[in-house]
Amino acid sequence: MVMFAQVRKFWKQQHGSALTEGLLVFPIMVLAVSATVEFGFLLHQWNQGAKAMQLGVRQLIDSDPVTQDFATVFAFDPDLNGDLITANAGISSSCGAGTGNACDATRMEHLLSGGGAWRGLQAYFPGLTADDIRITYELSGLGYQGRPGGPVVSVRMELARDAINLPITSAFLNLLDISFPPFAVTATSEDLQSCPGCSAGG
Repeated sequence: MVMFAQVRKFWKQQHGSALTEGLLVFPIMVLAVSATVEFGFLLHQWNQGAKAMQLGVRQLIDSDPVTQDFATVFAFDPDLNGDLITANAGISSSCGAGTGNACDATRMEHLLSGGGAWRGLQAYFPGLTADDIRITYELSGLGYQGRPGGPVVSVRMELARDAINLPITSAFLNLLDISFPPFAVTATSEDLQSCPGCSAGG
C-alpha cells in the first residue's frame, strides 16, 4: 500500500515537466528553422544558376565556339555556296558535362573567370566549374552556306550539377535523388567571333 502511494505521489509531481516539454519541442523548432533557412538558400542557388546560364549563353552567341569539333561539324561546302541551310538538330557539336567531349580550356576559363569587360560566370554563381556546364551548337535553319559571318546556329547552355548544395539536408536530398535543375537556355548565334577582325567561327 505504501508503494502504491509513493507511485501516485511521483506521477503527481510537476517538477521538470517544462524541461521535458522543451526537449520534445526543441528538435521540431530546430527542424522548422533549418528548413526555412535552407529553403531560402535553395532559392538563392536556383536564382544564381538560372542567371548564370542566361548570361553565359548570351556571351557564347557572339564568341568563338568552345567545342573542339565546331569547324568540322559545320564545315562550309563550296558546292552548296549560297544555298539556304535547313534546320537539323542531328547536326550538332557539344562539349562539357555528360558529352564525353572536352571544351576548349582557354575559352572556358574566360567564360568562367572573365576578362576585360566580361566578369565571368563565377562572379554570378561562385563555385561553378567547367564540369558543371554542357554546351551544344545545333543547325538552326537560318542563314545560308558560305555566309561571311559563319553559320547561324542555336546555342544551348545547361547546368549539369549532380546535386543541390545545402548545408544540412543535402544528404537527405541526395537520398531522394533530387538534383539541381539543368536551366537549359537557348539562343540564336550572332557572329561567332570574340573580337573585331577575327575569322568567323575561328
